[in-house]
Amino acid sequence: MQADLNLSTEFVTAQHAHQIRLLVSLKGENPTQRAPINTSLVLDRSGSMSGEPLQAAKDATTRFIQFLGPEDRTSVVAFDDEVVTFADPGSCQPDAVAELVHAIKSIRPGGTTNLSGGWIKGQNHVGSGKVEGVNRVLLLTDGLANVGITDPDKLRLMTEAARRKGITTTCIGFGPHFNEDLLQAMADAGGGNFWYVESHDQMGPIFEEEIEGLVSLAAQNVEVTLTLSHDRAAGVTFPQDYLVVQTEDDTWCATLGDLYGNAPLNLAAVIHIEDVADLGEVAVGTAVIEADVIQSNGIEHRTITLPIVANLDGSRRIEPIVEATFLRYSVALARRQAVEMADTGDLEGAAVVLRSKAHELVSELDTPGVREEMEDLEAEAERLNRRLYSSADRKYHQASAKAMWRDEDAYLAKIRRQGS
Repeated sequence: MQADLNLSTEFVTAQHAHQIRLLVSLKGENPTQRAPINTSLVLDRSGSMSGEPLQAAKDATTRFIQFLGPEDRTSVVAFDDEVVTFADPGSCQPDAVAELVHAIKSIRPGGTTNLSGGWIKGQNHVGSGKVEGVNRVLLLTDGLANVGITDPDKLRLMTEAARRKGITTTCIGFGPHFNEDLLQAMADAGGGNFWYVESHDQMGPIFEEEIEGLVSLAAQNVEVTLTLSHDRAAGVTFPQDYLVVQTEDDTWCATLGDLYGNAPLNLAAVIHIEDVADLGEVAVGTAVIEADVIQSNGIEHRTITLPIVANLDGSRRIEPIVEATFLRYSVALARRQAVEMADTGDLEGAAVVLRSKAHELVSELDTPGVREEMEDLEAEAERLNRRLYSSADRKYHQASAKAMWRDEDAYLAKIRRQGS
């Protein structure tokens, strides 16, 4: 695992203060021998999934299983108002894979949605054979939890408790009717991923995103702790949506989750320094990264400490990679703000937010993916101006924002409406 720290500083003349934009960038290495994977595939087979949705889910699940090897374990659960285990936990030996595929093909649509029961069964299956690697429940649903435990807070606490036991949860929401706020909360608390599938043809590619991450897992339980030592430090703000807890007066701990060998992991923060009297290069604090790094012979807990040293000389000192990343994260925030405004009926205001952010991107058009993002923001703003805002639009903006905060470029390309 490699860790870098970059800073940009801005001097605010009116307050005689500095803002330090900090970017901690983590890169993982694919282990020479990947860690074993222990999963339970939990599929919604309620009546609304009948036809193409359930068939697409079954096809994607089949391809997922065929990625696994003899050292891996999996089980298959399906739920409507009842919960049924179609394949008990077991290793993915070649002969077992054929049985798993047959079990998946036999799944038929049913009634209502006992989401909690399906997740609990999958979590029990994963817990029955935990491995020194990835232990994860993959939950796919297109509907609302309306049987069993339906309270969102209780469902979130369930995945959080499982995470503390070493079992993570990925949630895949399909179509326009599921509760994206619930699934995102369950995935965040459960330490896994949240994926939004807008159309049938995206199901397979998004399952591939999940398996590509699992097979390239470089580290788990990544946390970054920022501690400020400057006597004029006035706090820290975080532009992403990671869970951040202020543990002491001058210490903040951000939970980043998993680090994959095929994608970077960034934490952005703004450190506020007020009324600076002594200008010059000074120690501001430290960034401490902790993670459980995947090794060929097991898991090693590793700690990296990076000093935060900034030049507070009253000048504007810009680091391009920091500025570009912060602009990217501000696009995610604009999408979230647009959703909040549109939810209250202010579609014109939401359109203004998206279009204004699109105009800010003009200076970065040479950066890969920026032109596509700008065109998408413009197109979505036009939809809002035409009074078009549906549950699918809300999910699209929420998923796009989260993916941008998480630097999930491949996933963004797969769900992007413009050019797709």
